[in-house]
Amino acid sequence: MKTEQINIRLDADLVAALERVAREESLDRATTIRRLLETSIKQWQLEHALRAYQRGELSIGRAAEEAGLTQWELIDAVRSAGIAYPLQAADVEERLRRLSEGVAKTRSGTLPDIPPKPGGVLIVGINPAPLSVAAGHYYQGPLGRRLWRRLERIGLLENPLPGAEDEAFARAGHGLTDLVKRPTTSSAELGVDELRAGVDALREKVRNWQPGLIIFPFKEATRQLFGPAVSPGHGPDLEGIPTFLLSGPYAPRAESDRIDEELRSLLGVRHTPSVNGEAASQPVTLKDLAAGRIRLPRPAKRFFLPGPASVDLVLRGARVTARYDPRLGPDRERWGVLLIGKEALQRSVRPGEILRVSRGLGGVIRLD
Repeated sequence: MKTEQINIRLDADLVAALERVAREESLDRATTIRRLLETSIKQWQLEHALRAYQRGELSIGRAAEEAGLTQWELIDAVRSAGIAYPLQAADVEERLRRLSEGVAKTRSGTLPDIPPKPGGVLIVGINPAPLSVAAGHYYQGPLGRRLWRRLERIGLLENPLPGAEDEAFARAGHGLTDLVKRPTTSSAELGVDELRAGVDALREKVRNWQPGLIIFPFKEATRQLFGPAVSPGHGPDLEGIPTFLLSGPYAPRAESDRIDEELRSLLGVRHTPSVNGEAASQPVTLKDLAAGRIRLPRPAKRFFLPGPASVDLVLRGARVTARYDPRLGPDRERWGVLLIGKEALQRSVRPGEILRVSRGLGGVIRLD
């Protein structure tokens, strides 16, 4: 990191206060001044973002980005500061619309189709999962949440809120449907007749909606449409519309990266996974899993506050609250530690995996 020397003169009272802080924290004077400056600048960034948000100049996502926080951390700061949420009439109408749609989803017992705009992307699943139907949003199971993170890395999903990713996908002009709308815990529970009827219904939807591309997240739907020979990547046309099958959720990393890059090329989008780039965690060991921790080298620390803090983040598509410790000294800097909890970590991560650390466009820290 490039540094620059700055000479300043301080009055005796301020010097005495600095010496006291240095003694209490067991730090030298220069380190103490740097840390106090970092803390003061972070506080100024937060106050500046809160003022701009209160005036309606920044959205909640952009204010979080300006303050270097997650949306959830900024929302807590907004509440603590007693700032009212600035809703316009259009915002109220939109929230009422979403509420009524959520009620309709619950009553229907399944997830309604979300038609794409002509030329948009249409994602086709085999059938909804009961967990997603209960949530009122597509792909809310463990594999589904990983799918949303993958689509965000590819560039098809921008600024999503965890648990409502399908809304951000629809705002971009894309759509979602299923081969069969009846929810089951496994696609093996679907009957031959309803699968055959689902194929006919999907062809009719494609003819009416005219998407620009059809993406199949899982192979079962393509098997029903085209037979077992379809491989991940560009597939046969469906009613004159090109199709694309993603690699499976447990495919080797190199294979998934190759397929994702092929899809980006087909879509003509650039790989923009986060506003501040990416970093990597240390490989997750068996000891890490037993301790419920993720170790972070220095490049990954830039996504977090400079001191110990509680942080909300998204781990493999699931929102979790963790305790972060940068472990800066006093003698030497060590790996940062993110304490997530044994159960939450073991549900999402396997030994030897390295996690991608990034901050999404909405300011949310993600580990994928």
